[in-house]
Amino acid sequence: MKTRHITAIIWLTLLTASIAGCTTQSWYEGAKRGAENNCRDQSPDESERCLENLNKKSYEEYEKERSGQK
Repeated sequence: MKTRHITAIIWLTLLTASIAGCTTQSWYEGAKRGAENNCRDQSPDESERCLENLNKKSYEEYEKERSGQK
């Protein structure tokens, strides 16, 4: 089951990136959307827990953290 979710995330990310011009931000947002969709495919209790644990950072916040800026 996990393999199916990982595969779905990868395909969704690739599709999103190809449609949106392959920018880093597109990849980031696509991965976030894919993870959210995978959470919604689970049972209601698991879905709620999964959605609570998702990355909620904006791309700008992610970039600042990644580059070490404060």
